[in-house]
Amino acid sequence: MEDMMLLPFLVINLFVHFLLVLANVVDTTESGKNVPSDVMIQLNSFSSKVVTKQISEFQKSLQAVQETKSILMGKINTLFNGERKNLAPIEKKKRTRRDVEGDPLTTLPNQNGCIPGNFGCPLSVIPYSVGGSCILCPEGPRGFPGPPGTPGRDGRDGRDSVPLATSAENCGNIGDSGNDSPRTTSGTVYIRWGHTECPSHSTLIYSGTAAGPNHNAAGNGANQLCLPENPIYDNPVAGVGTSRAFLYSLEYQIDSFPALQSHSWKDVSCAVCKSPSRFAQLMVPGKQTCPSGEWTLEYSGYLMTERSHPNHKRSMYICVDRELQSKPHTHGHNGDRAALNLVEGRCISSGGGLPCGPYVDGYEITCAVCTQ
Repeated sequence: MEDMMLLPFLVINLFVHFLLVLANVVDTTESGKNVPSDVMIQLNSFSSKVVTKQISEFQKSLQAVQETKSILMGKINTLFNGERKNLAPIEKKKRTRRDVEGDPLTTLPNQNGCIPGNFGCPLSVIPYSVGGSCILCPEGPRGFPGPPGTPGRDGRDGRDSVPLATSAENCGNIGDSGNDSPRTTSGTVYIRWGHTECPSHSTLIYSGTAAGPNHNAAGNGANQLCLPENPIYDNPVAGVGTSRAFLYSLEYQIDSFPALQSHSWKDVSCAVCKSPSRFAQLMVPGKQTCPSGEWTLEYSGYLMTERSHPNHKRSMYICVDRELQSKPHTHGHNGDRAALNLVEGRCISSGGGLPCGPYVDGYEITCAVCTQ
């Protein structure tokens, strides 16, 4: 502060010194009018040196003033910054309070005293005030119930009601009761090969004749069918066509099996059955029982198909009922036929056949049809 007070005196001193130098130069110049020229030259030279010296001293003084100014400004800034640091907490506190009281939109401190969004204070849902009302602030305690509201206005008038027929004279006569409709249930469907009837717990859909392709003809189908007894045709063409597939009755070829040989060379019967309240059916080869108690045995018997022979064609394996039936009056060794033969398991010790032990070489394979 003392350096700051000396600054005006330094400036005034330099200015007065400059005026004195100019006055000396002017006086010297004017007085030189009546003096000799050599004296005038000396005076001019002397005056120039004096002026140059004064200017140099003035520049040095000005530089000193600038250095003094820089030092003073540095001290002033240091003092000012220190005051600002001391006043910052007070100013911040005043401003926070002023913002809450006067600003129409401001952030309120949370329960910990910090303002959400500032350093060290997590930012979540920021409450704010509008016109003195707190928005998004935490819910306060529930107040007392308010007084009852004013009654509402009366509703609009309803439409005129339509009279209902409630008396006996307005009602019609009671109609006759209808016939009992047959109860329909879901279930699974299967074919009982070798029989015309279904088990007691199944329903017969239809019975018929088992049919298949000629045993020694190429082409045709490979599966066996259960044909109904009363077929219905649609625009048939008379005569045997040359480009057709053909169906023949299935015949038993079981003359070498004593338990069933009485039915050999006779046509095979079949029945299509429905097992109600069941949704799956399974043919188990190699057993006469079902896999578990969850399954119901429909029938059991023997596995049959077309015989293994170079002149016979492949067909499907089917399970024929062990209590098999045959069509009456169909005995005959007919060359045009579809044949059914028993199936034997082959157990070869050298490998390539069925596993020996559980399966015996040359034994007829049994089967079972189960539903669930």
